[in-house]
Amino acid sequence: MKSFSVLLGVLLETMKVQARDAQGNLVIDVNTWYPLEDYLQAYKKIDSLLGGRGLEKVGSIVPQKAVFPANIRDIRSALASIDVAYHMNHRKDGKDMFNPVTGTMLDGIGHYAFQAVEGKNEAHLVVSNPYPCRFDMGLIKGMAQRFEPQATLTHDVSAGCRHKGASACTYVVQW
Repeated sequence: MKSFSVLLGVLLETMKVQARDAQGNLVIDVNTWYPLEDYLQAYKKIDSLLGGRGLEKVGSIVPQKAVFPANIRDIRSALASIDVAYHMNHRKDGKDMFNPVTGTMLDGIGHYAFQAVEGKNEAHLVVSNPYPCRFDMGLIKGMAQRFEPQATLTHDVSAGCRHKGASACTYVVQW
């Protein structure tokens, strides 16, 4: 979020963050869980102030900061792991949404469904979650480019778009 330092105070207020540093500035407490609704309001604020590219930038930062499963070794396993990582980094009713010991995943916040394209350096992700479409574009592209810096992402709008009322978006990653 340092890239957005000018907006940071506004975003933290939007997220209802209460913690402050020694200078009295709002700061995120890394040991606190924040309601998803507050994050979604912050993303709406980013969209209104910076537009879709701002949301993509924020999404692209997530793969650098979020907890991911340990078995990631290449672009395919990275893209396939996004759904598990997504659930690892969310709680519902105070409960972790993914238990790495048992492999149990709770439903209720949507999914990132990974589909490899056989014989090609290509994968499709069908995403059904409450996050903005452009945020997910940044997240998926950022994850892909961790392993394949030249990877590209295309939004297959012919399959529908959450921004336009569909239940899911489909993204095509090629490398």
